[in-house]
Amino acid sequence: MYNKQYINNAFLVDSTGFALKYWFSMPPVKTKNFESIAAFLGFASFVIRLLKNYKPKYISFQFDESLGTCFRNKLYPDYKKTRESAPDELKNQLELCRKFLTLMGLDNNASKKYEADDILNTIAQNTRKGGLKNIILTNDKDLYQIIYKGDIWWDFKDKKYSYKDLVHKLNFSPQDLSDFLALMGDSVDNIPGAPGLGEKTAMVLMGKYKSLKKIVQNLETIPEELGSKYKRFVKIIKDNQKIIYLSKKLATLEYITDLNKDIAAIERKVLDINGLEALFLETGMKEGQKESWLRDIKKLFIS
Repeated sequence: MYNKQYINNAFLVDSTGFALKYWFSMPPVKTKNFESIAAFLGFASFVIRLLKNYKPKYISFQFDESLGTCFRNKLYPDYKKTRESAPDELKNQLELCRKFLTLMGLDNNASKKYEADDILNTIAQNTRKGGLKNIILTNDKDLYQIIYKGDIWWDFKDKKYSYKDLVHKLNFSPQDLSDFLALMGDSVDNIPGAPGLGEKTAMVLMGKYKSLKKIVQNLETIPEELGSKYKRFVKIIKDNQKIIYLSKKLATLEYITDLNKDIAAIERKVLDINGLEALFLETGMKEGQKESWLRDIKKLFIS
């Protein structure tokens, strides 16, 4: 049932991102009960393939349900303001995805207060303390910051980065990614950053000084070290430290103290095959596909 090669790895999945990929890429599959189950079918197929190919013992799936209600919105009301709420059709399919995972005996979590990234960060810290190495499945560059030595960031396609790869790619530690975002901001999440200081300048400053703290400590000598054109950026940083440090807080992943710290919580549990069959009937998926999936799923739980 488990692959010995991955027995000391925790597979931690940024699930909403994968579900959204299938939502956007697959044509609608209308059934008698749902406007479409395409995202559910794509996501469930991805999970089955993941279990079949890698046979992990430790695995956990995180979902985003905090848009507009996240603790970051109290710090900065415009946080993710440009994001549209998920339509009901997508919300229904995400709920089906979570039901599927639970019936498969697979840990899955979501929160109205915290983002999926915060949950992933918390579980990754707990598994690391428990002696496991993490494989983070995601398309989200924000999750570079939870990659430590022995861990892997993977988009489940061709992009796969170790800690060493990320240090080489960024020219600073991935744990300091929030410092980088504090300077340049993040238009996707509507994190303001320092006005007038873009990605290239932030990359040069972080490459030279490695952290926001050291940049601030060395403000007076930056033009001498990097050139006179940086006088303008030094002034920007001096004049905007409040918004810069707010941006750092928004970009820094939280550790959730009341989340279960026991790594046994993410061990694969018993399969509920009858519950799965009932779920597949509820979705209205085709009979042939239902039977094929049930056969394939049963094989996943044979030692």
